[in-house]
Amino acid sequence: MHQGRCVVVRFYRAIGVGTFHHGTDLRTTGMSPRNPGGLYNPSSVIQHIARGAINSPCISLTKSYGVAEDYARNASRALPTPSNPAYVYEIDIPDPPPTPVQVVDPVVFISSHCPSPLTLISYHHDGNQDFLLGVVNPAMASSAPVRSPPGLGGGVKRPPNLTLELEAMVFALRDAEVLVVGNLPQTCVINRYDVY
Repeated sequence: MHQGRCVVVRFYRAIGVGTFHHGTDLRTTGMSPRNPGGLYNPSSVIQHIARGAINSPCISLTKSYGVAEDYARNASRALPTPSNPAYVYEIDIPDPPPTPVQVVDPVVFISSHCPSPLTLISYHHDGNQDFLLGVVNPAMASSAPVRSPPGLGGGVKRPPNLTLELEAMVFALRDAEVLVVGNLPQTCVINRYDVY
């Protein structure tokens, strides 16, 4: 709540042809995760984002229509056509959200559970400045090995360290991703756009 009035925030959800929820009109049914009773913890959130785990207690939404449209088209199991389109749903979620729905910023959630940078295994990479470009878009991945200070570089050449935590946080930022934990009622699903 913001000074006594309800704020509504707009999100989008992509549904590819042949994927979960494709045969359902979410404007009449609302939206549930594939595994609504599943374990919600840092590991399940990281697997959901970084590996596309389908047995998840989370629903991925995005703040970007463009991201949703790309996912609807590219995540389809068959080519979207005018007679069998993919969809982008427009979702409005009030603040506070309907009970018991939780709306989670995955970057904040994951980073709050990461080990200290003083540990040997943290989410920090040890690559060059352009290393993250290859995480955002694997086609831009650099083959540059980890560099060492002068005089220490005679060891084994290896690729930079990429943890699942970093990969998930980068993907979430790339996709303007927000997670919903719980069932999203149909009152939040306000529109559907065909994508082909």
